[in-house]
Amino acid sequence: MDRRLAHINRTGLILLGVVLAVAGGAGFARGVGAFGDARASAPVLTGQARRFADDHGWFWPAVAAVAVVLALLGLAWMLAQLRTRRARGLALEPDAEAGTTRVEAKAITGALETEIGDYPGVRKVRALLIGSSKGAGLRLSIAYEQDSDPAELRRRIQDEAMPRLCAALERESIPTVVRLRPTPGERTATVI
Repeated sequence: MDRRLAHINRTGLILLGVVLAVAGGAGFARGVGAFGDARASAPVLTGQARRFADDHGWFWPAVAAVAVVLALLGLAWMLAQLRTRRARGLALEPDAEAGTTRVEAKAITGALETEIGDYPGVRKVRALLIGSSKGAGLRLSIAYEQDSDPAELRRRIQDEAMPRLCAALERESIPTVVRLRPTPGERTATVI
């Protein structure tokens, strides 16, 4: 999910949470008598609203239909949160009529994780192939020891690992976001 959509999603969730919390808090406060004992024991719907619902047989089915639509929208939103832009693999042949050679994403990311994981000072590497076969991108998350040089690590990724991967996949380049983070831990001691 890109940053703009993630921001819209977070804002929507916050607003929905605030509205539901206020409505729930108001209902709870009314139920325990915060607005007076008469309001606490009174029906939720006014007499006029109850008469309207009794006089119109379509009212409660319409309320149920709106509730079902809202539930389905909520379910669709929840399922959209589970969807990722993770690519399953890459097609290596540009022309589908000539045949299709497909490389699984796990093979690509696994090879890259192994190579970068062998660099000095690297503790953990996670690679994620995202997008489509034509517009694939890569996300790298690398944890390194505190006494390692992050500039040197970045240079090796840029000058060694990525060109090797692009050559293997027969691509000019693969847009890549690299996240480097130091990990607290034991420093290696040199014994003389």
